[in-house]
Amino acid sequence: MYEVTTLEAKGAGSLDEALKASGPRTVVFRVGGTIKGNFSISNDDITIAGQTAPGDGIAIHGSLRVAADNVIIRYIRVRGTASGDTISNNKNSPNRYQVYDHISTNWSSDEVFSIYFNEYVTIQYSMITEANSSDHKFGGIWGNNYSTYHHNLFAHNQDRVSRFASGSGYNDFRNNVIYNWSGLGTYGCENQQVGDSEHVFCNANVVANYYKPGPATPSNYRAITPTTRNGASDYGKWYVADNYFYGNDAATADNWLAVIPHYWEKIDRDLDAIAGLRVDTPSEYMPINQQTAVEAYQTVLDDVGTSLPRRDALDARIIEEVRTGTAINGNGHISSPGTLPDLQGNSAPLDSDHDGMPDDWEVANGLNPNDASDRNNTDSIGYTMLENYLNSIDSL
Repeated sequence: MYEVTTLEAKGAGSLDEALKASGPRTVVFRVGGTIKGNFSISNDDITIAGQTAPGDGIAIHGSLRVAADNVIIRYIRVRGTASGDTISNNKNSPNRYQVYDHISTNWSSDEVFSIYFNEYVTIQYSMITEANSSDHKFGGIWGNNYSTYHHNLFAHNQDRVSRFASGSGYNDFRNNVIYNWSGLGTYGCENQQVGDSEHVFCNANVVANYYKPGPATPSNYRAITPTTRNGASDYGKWYVADNYFYGNDAATADNWLAVIPHYWEKIDRDLDAIAGLRVDTPSEYMPINQQTAVEAYQTVLDDVGTSLPRRDALDARIIEEVRTGTAINGNGHISSPGTLPDLQGNSAPLDSDHDGMPDDWEVANGLNPNDASDRNNTDSIGYTMLENYLNSIDSL
């Protein structure tokens, strides 16, 4: 158990200390506010419980690099600076079993949120917004074998919403909301990166997503764009179904009207190419509580991002722009980071034994607030009491 007790980037009680520790660990927050710095996770077996932060919650102003197995990150904001990726991984050293839940991330000069060439990754209920650069405003490269991406919001990004990495295996992309893009939209999934003999196939399920044009989206927009670098044999396999295209009834009725292969040398709706990449049965994926695209749109806007302890002004503004089809920053595609919200802290609830569970909750659930070991007691289905507490938080 690690308690973050300071907003300083390094030192005793800091986030950096908790991230660099080794062994199975859960990180809880006794402070709320913004921590400035560039952080990395390289040791396995960590849960970061941002929902425990008091007041307005927690944010990182800088970057987060994740290169470890068995990682769970929940309810954290990561606001980028003027350069580099905001959230990323080590593409040359793949990892397994990562969950990103209710993350709010934006502002980068490359990708806002890029995690690829891993295995068994879930990205859910997260906001990927406002990539900032003169010509490189990208949401993210996703592409992790046996992985799922659902109920996320991409807003105010030029492109890569998302991009499936070449040779990235089985990818499932469903119940996401994509707003105000201007490039290729959801694309990629080539079978093989040139010169890479390890990653040699890509399958993408693109199902029940909600595509909503915004002020920066051209009238002849591309929404779903399979790409190849090496002729028709390099296209991955695409299952496309049940997506909703706001303002385009024809494409909503027949999703394949919105699929336009891209040869890097030219773009056209080549029916032979579509026949080669199209599949009518989804590839392997982890099931979710799937909704229709229209239902998912409402769920995403209601719950996406770092909504615990509460949404900040930046997330609230972007979500309102998605609802209304607007943007306050020109066409919504910015060239430099915006203003950080002023996150207020508050007193954390009393936790006498420093086991991550407040005294009041322990007493209410028959635990001893002076016995730290009871956090590891398990319920009838195997969850620890600490996990039960973390999953019960609705506000602080």
